[in-house]
Amino acid sequence: MRGVVVFGGARGIGAAVARRFAQANDRVVVGDILSDEGRALAASLSKAIIYQPCDVAVPGDIEAVFDRALREVGRVDVVLNNVGITRYGPVDMLSLEDWELTLRVNLTAQFLSCKRAVIEMRKVGGGVIINTASILGHASQKTTAAYAASKAAVMGLTRTVAIDHAKDNIRCVSISPGTIDTPLIRIAAKTFVDRKPDELIMEWAAHHPLNRLGRPEEVAETVFFLASEGAAFITGTDILIDGGIHSEVYK
Repeated sequence: MRGVVVFGGARGIGAAVARRFAQANDRVVVGDILSDEGRALAASLSKAIIYQPCDVAVPGDIEAVFDRALREVGRVDVVLNNVGITRYGPVDMLSLEDWELTLRVNLTAQFLSCKRAVIEMRKVGGGVIINTASILGHASQKTTAAYAASKAAVMGLTRTVAIDHAKDNIRCVSISPGTIDTPLIRIAAKTFVDRKPDELIMEWAAHHPLNRLGRPEEVAETVFFLASEGAAFITGTDILIDGGIHSEVYK
């Protein structure tokens, strides 16, 4: 039985990952600011998933998640840093406050989690850290300067953690999801008031060579594999889970 920590695990990709590890009889501590969803997830799998309230913009909350994992499980073997917010605007319009908040949540929180994860994983002889980057860390789109910069930086952080701590038997990998059919995507679609959300989601799906959005469960399977012995020679790299959208220049 492994001790697994999932930040941003109350819904969407994070919840799918938490369920996947729980199915493998691992014990999972989910840290998330979404208390209703987090408690409901934990209640659905009460023996396998523990919910700990966490705002990753607050360093003490990140520490509290690890502390809870140690109290409840006794060890930390796998950490998924599944965190991210977006503040839109070209750089001449984007406020410094929005820029700094985006980097604090998307990048600094992952740094702090990696820092504590390394300390705990050393105690048990190794482990796996999986950071969440994004397709927008590889190729950007308009008005996403803060988000794209933060997610590109996550890949740099991942590479360095991997080479610094390979001697500790700690692997560090990042994943870059494309457009995944999660509640956040539905919320984003609803912000376009001049379009029907379902029509917009179908349009986004058509941009992918596979002609659909990804499913949270597909990302979860990738994360589960990366944390397994089958992926023991994978570290310091980024895994695209994007339905091929990054491979096509013109459509």
